[in-house]
Amino acid sequence: MIVGAQKAGTTSFKNYLGQHPALTTHYQKEFAYFVDDSEFQSGYPEALSKYFPKYDQNSILIAKSAGLYIHEPGLKRLKEHNPDCKLVFILRNPVERTYSSYLMEKNYGAIREPVDVIDKIIQKKDSTDWRYEFFIGMSLYAHHLEIVYRYFPKEQVRLIRFEDLISTPANYCKNIFEWMGLDSDFVPDTTVRHNETTVTRSQTYGKILLRVLSNKNPLKSVMRHILPGQMDYRVGEAMRRINRTEKKYDPIPEKTLLKLLHFFEAHNNKLSQMTGLDFSSWNNKPE
Repeated sequence: MIVGAQKAGTTSFKNYLGQHPALTTHYQKEFAYFVDDSEFQSGYPEALSKYFPKYDQNSILIAKSAGLYIHEPGLKRLKEHNPDCKLVFILRNPVERTYSSYLMEKNYGAIREPVDVIDKIIQKKDSTDWRYEFFIGMSLYAHHLEIVYRYFPKEQVRLIRFEDLISTPANYCKNIFEWMGLDSDFVPDTTVRHNETTVTRSQTYGKILLRVLSNKNPLKSVMRHILPGQMDYRVGEAMRRINRTEKKYDPIPEKTLLKLLHFFEAHNNKLSQMTGLDFSSWNNKPE
């Protein structure tokens, strides 16, 4: 199970690993069973049919839930479901992850404020504000890793730095294959980047689409019953692609960058102490 972090290449890594002949993954971006109460209450067989319709009992499942690392009830459910599950946790520079998360929500039309709203969110530190949780809280890796370790021993959790993963993705696939006891000579195609955040054509369209594709929308439920297999998800992705362009967003403004660097420094240092990995480069301005 790839448990996070959000906006840290989890979709790409899932798809790379899923190419291995001994592994099976889901087409959807997220395997929501452990974090979605309604899916969990419907039972695992139904989730298995939804996400892995061609499941072969001889294959190993690779699932991805990029928000699972902040969802303690979901981690508990996963532990009870499979205590031997191996977890992959990809850690992205918290400043970059925060900015990317802001841009994603802006694309969806969930937020319209300019980027300096992040400065105000940092000052307020209101954990009940969904924006704080999405932009700041999800980047506090040391805190969330402590919770992950409550349920899974360290030897079952593999930490990967995002910058290392995108530098040599094939090597990290090989490492995971070896960790799982699989043929590590298999080399997946890692040339495609999945789910990158780019400038959208219309924020209004993005906001409407967010409502249409919400699991709470009755239309979404109808789509699931009418469309076979994973077609409802494929239709949703096609609708999202209409709104995407190839244009990249500008870098984070320096004022916001400096505030985020200062805010996350202590958290990064704690993460280094916890894991024995060096995250000190995250405390510096990008060159």
